[in-house]
Amino acid sequence: MKIVKTALIVGGLLLTGKYLLSLNRAGKKIAVDVGGRIHKIAIEGVVIVLKYNIKNPTTSSIKMAAPLVKLSYNGKVLASSSMALVEIPENARTDDGRIKINPHSETGFITTNIIVPYMSLLGAGANLILRLKDSMNGRSDNPVKFEIESNSTVYTKVGNYPYDDTVSIEV
Repeated sequence: MKIVKTALIVGGLLLTGKYLLSLNRAGKKIAVDVGGRIHKIAIEGVVIVLKYNIKNPTTSSIKMAAPLVKLSYNGKVLASSSMALVEIPENARTDDGRIKINPHSETGFITTNIIVPYMSLLGAGANLILRLKDSMNGRSDNPVKFEIESNSTVYTKVGNYPYDDTVSIEV
C-alpha cells in the first residue's frame, strides 16, 4: 500500500510539473503577425491602421494585455498607439478587456490606429510625407519601411511574463 501511495504522489508531482512547464513555455512561444496600411491623411497627422494576429502554438490557454505599439522610422519613434483605440474581436476578448488565446488557435485580426503627427514626420525626413502620400495613392515604387515594437504582458497560471517584439512592415 505504501508503494502505491508513493507512486501516486510521484505521478501527481510529475504531471503537475509538466503542466507548469507547458504554461511557462506558452508565455514565451506566442507569435504575432503584424501588417499595416495608411488609412488617411488628416489634420492631426497621418493615420496608420495596424492589424495584428496573435498565434498560440501550444496546448495551454493564455491571456495577454492589449499591446502598446510604437511606430519607428530609421530608429526614431514617431508615435505610439492608444490602448483605448485597440479593437479586439469578441471571440478573443475577456470580460476584463484582455486578449485570450486558446490552445492551437489565433485571435483573428486585432486592429489599432496610430496617428503620426506631421512634426514627427518632418523630423524623420523631409520626403517621408510625400512618400507616404504616394504610397496611399498606390503610386509608390519605394514603399516606406516602419519598425513596429510591441510591448505587452502575457498572463499564465504560473506567472506573468513580459512580451516584447519588433518587426518591420512596408506601407
